[in-house]
Amino acid sequence: MMRTCRDSRGVWRPVLLAVASVVATAGLMSCSSSTSFQFRCDAQVNGGLLLTVDLVQVNEAEAQQIRQTGDQWFYSELRRQLELRTRTIAVRGGCTERVALPQVKKHDILAVVADYQFESADRTKGHMQFLTKPEWKGKKLEVEVHDTYIAVKAK
Repeated sequence: MMRTCRDSRGVWRPVLLAVASVVATAGLMSCSSSTSFQFRCDAQVNGGLLLTVDLVQVNEAEAQQIRQTGDQWFYSELRRQLELRTRTIAVRGGCTERVALPQVKKHDILAVVADYQFESADRTKGHMQFLTKPEWKGKKLEVEVHDTYIAVKAK
């Protein structure tokens, strides 16, 4: 005959403890590896048009492919292939959006790609930024959205 451990209310203690342990561990893991983004937009961005921004978790080879795709990123087959690791947000002038991004294992680079209608006059400021894991994992980042370029920095 098999015995079960029940308290006076008929609840199975070992099962409850195991479930509580799994839930608590999952909650801690998701919180510790999540990155938050605070988008702050100038009064006018992208010539007054809605601006699409992709946050993509990639490996080094994929980051290189995104760089090579350049301005065609938003219309590329590569974007469709990486859509499960892509978080897309649309912003307009004056925005103050918050976004949380859980980390995907084995993808150490975060690509931040904006679909600007117009190019920045300053070629050192662009539509794409690539951050290594120490620069973004589990951090609070601020994304400054300007009329013709984005800037990502730790808070």
